[in-house]
Amino acid sequence: MTGRGGRPLVLVIEDDLRYVRQLRGELAVGGFEAVFAGTGEQGLHEVAIETPDVVLLDLGLPDMEALRVFAQLGETCDAPVIAMSAREDDEGIAGALDAGVDDYLPKPFDLDQLLARLRAVLWRAPGAEVGAPPPFESDGLTVVFAEAEVTVGGRPVALSAAEFRMLRFLARNRDRVFRPAQLVEEVWGPEYAGDRHLARVYVRRVREKIEREPAAPRHLVTKAGIGYMLRKHG
Repeated sequence: MTGRGGRPLVLVIEDDLRYVRQLRGELAVGGFEAVFAGTGEQGLHEVAIETPDVVLLDLGLPDMEALRVFAQLGETCDAPVIAMSAREDDEGIAGALDAGVDDYLPKPFDLDQLLARLRAVLWRAPGAEVGAPPPFESDGLTVVFAEAEVTVGGRPVALSAAEFRMLRFLARNRDRVFRPAQLVEEVWGPEYAGDRHLARVYVRRVREKIEREPAAPRHLVTKAGIGYMLRKHG
């Protein structure tokens, strides 16, 4: 869905008025419509009456745990979610990524950084691809690029937008090893270069969904001292 002006609609769940004022102006300048909520409860109410294209969710809400809000958002809305957090809150960011948020935005941030994150989750979300290559198939794992579908042994696997994006990239570059920092830059963009934690979190999460034994992976493997690759069997 788009906003009333035909632009992408962003739901901002943020209680800090400094950031609300900043975001109100920057989103308009960047070509987005926005609705704002100062608490988790208000944010969930807005989702019930609006259909946002993307959600900005602060991790330090006054009334509810942000991850509880995120879980309830997922019950009624399939929009990608970007978590916002102070730079020193590494534990909160890791928890949000583990829970399945699509991206995170460290505070403080500038306009270019904000718009890059928003466009990335909107443009890179799973969806039909024009001219997509044939499916990747290997030992029961199938990645259908054109339909953004993943199955293991014929059983559908539910991946978040970010999880599918990483798996899609590795499947397109099968049997090629990528250093963690290189993988992050290729999948999330140059502004994330050097964030090795992001690679570790998503590799672990994808393994839990596609591997029969995540602790002894056959598909998404680690080359000791180098990085990660998706192995093609047969």
